[in-house]
Amino acid sequence: MNPKFRLIPYLEWDGIRSFPDSYIKDLFERIEVEGHADTVFYEEKIHSADGFVKVLKDAVAWIVVQDEIAVGLVWLDRHEGRFARMHWVVFEACPRRDLIELGRFTYNEILNMKNNAGEYIYDMLLGYTPIRNKSAVKFVMRCGGQLCG
Repeated sequence: MNPKFRLIPYLEWDGIRSFPDSYIKDLFERIEVEGHADTVFYEEKIHSADGFVKVLKDAVAWIVVQDEIAVGLVWLDRHEGRFARMHWVVFEACPRRDLIELGRFTYNEILNMKNNAGEYIYDMLLGYTPIRNKSAVKFVMRCGGQLCG
């Protein structure tokens, strides 16, 4: 069965990136145009498309695709053991009826990734969501996240 969503990794293989810098810069522009910048970049302000490219190149990142359209972006940084900080944005291209399914799919895929030895790569994903962003907090909870703090 083909899932409704796919995670396409943003990685470098033999010196070649899976997505060109121009594509990542376009995603940055979408984040700004759709009004997500204040919440997506809550912890660390990113002020330029070039800065965003650098952030993603230093992270573990995936483009979330539905019907060959980028509907989201997730990246992990600040790795410590099997924990990582998770950053996430869902674009307006994702139908609202699919939001929870997209969230659960993303968490499930990342938390079930295994290394070559068959061990889980991540035990926990941490993300900061401002309490004032009530819809985002509710979304994370409905996708399987838990409040800590």
